[in-house]
Amino acid sequence: MIVPEARKDLPVKRMPSLFISIALPVMAALFIAAIFPVAPHALAQTTPATPVPTTTGPQNDVNAFFVACDTSGVMNLRGTMLTGWDVYYQLFTGTAGSGTALSDLRQVSAEGAFTFSEVLPYSNGQTVPAGSSASARVIVARDGNPASVDFEFVVSDVNDGCQSPQNPTGSSTASGSGAASAETGTAAGVAALGNLVSLPLPTGGVLNPNLAPEALVVLGPRLSDAFRSDTPGVIYAACDNFPLAEPGIVYDNDNISVFWSWYTRTEEQMQQHLDNVQYSVRMNTAPFNQVVRSDIQRVGNQFYVFYSVNVGHLRPGHYEIEYRATWANPVNDGYADFGPDTDNPQDAGNCNFNVVRNPNSEFVSYTNMFLPSAGPVHTLFPDPPPTE
Repeated sequence: MIVPEARKDLPVKRMPSLFISIALPVMAALFIAAIFPVAPHALAQTTPATPVPTTTGPQNDVNAFFVACDTSGVMNLRGTMLTGWDVYYQLFTGTAGSGTALSDLRQVSAEGAFTFSEVLPYSNGQTVPAGSSASARVIVARDGNPASVDFEFVVSDVNDGCQSPQNPTGSSTASGSGAASAETGTAAGVAALGNLVSLPLPTGGVLNPNLAPEALVVLGPRLSDAFRSDTPGVIYAACDNFPLAEPGIVYDNDNISVFWSWYTRTEEQMQQHLDNVQYSVRMNTAPFNQVVRSDIQRVGNQFYVFYSVNVGHLRPGHYEIEYRATWANPVNDGYADFGPDTDNPQDAGNCNFNVVRNPNSEFVSYTNMFLPSAGPVHTLFPDPPPTE
């Protein structure tokens, strides 16, 4: 989809005639506005998102109307979606579609002509006081692949009173991702999505449901710098690549479990992955034993397989997990190729976290399968040597 070229500046010598030509219509418009006041909720923004195309043919078309309320936002969507594309949105304070996040990234599945409305509570009990602004970043992107963007835009509103949904209401889903990037399916590549990714758990739900996305710049301490997860001791093997997978404060009496996952668009693609993948996952250089693999599961619009290891109680100290996947033969996850002779010969990531003494100084029987270190064990992914 091609965005129209921005209007060029008019020559200075034409400005007087331009002013004369528009002055009367503008004055008339102001006069009409004075007689007919704007509706109380006129600041709720409706945005026709699709730019004027320069080519013909089927295309995605989405309009959004967002209303900021005290404890929730009302998102109204309508339009036409091509097969394989969905609408994503995320709520923020302010008017720019950035700043303090009021929600995680939400996915709305749509195909063909559609209407959709949802009342979405703000995360972590946040509120938008009366007279304050909120906004929604709306993204049209590939199904399950929010970084493969067709177009995006921002709608904003001032909380001057709530409104009921315009359309039949539905429920969006959290846009989670397994050991895959929205661009390529790789754990390393997902860092480009920043705080937008929440990870599904093998047991259902998401990792760290109490950790909301954060802005790049935060006044005061970040929640993620020192928070206690609502899923304590559950560690994602490539957590360093996923801001919302931050382990948080981990105590020595937490029953530690480590997991990783893979997703595909189809069940057949998942079976191809299972037939060819070779995992190497270690903590402080020691390999994991007794890894449990789940059955193929459908999570949202994707097919997932989860791998889990019960580690038990760890001694206080630093731990580093190395995650690496390779394939015996080339495979495809529905978004990209992986394996030999592809652009993605491996999928790799790591996770650094600390274990501290539990606050009640309770006696703990440590597993002693893994020993802590004073810091990161080694550089898992050194920079390649310079080329001449």
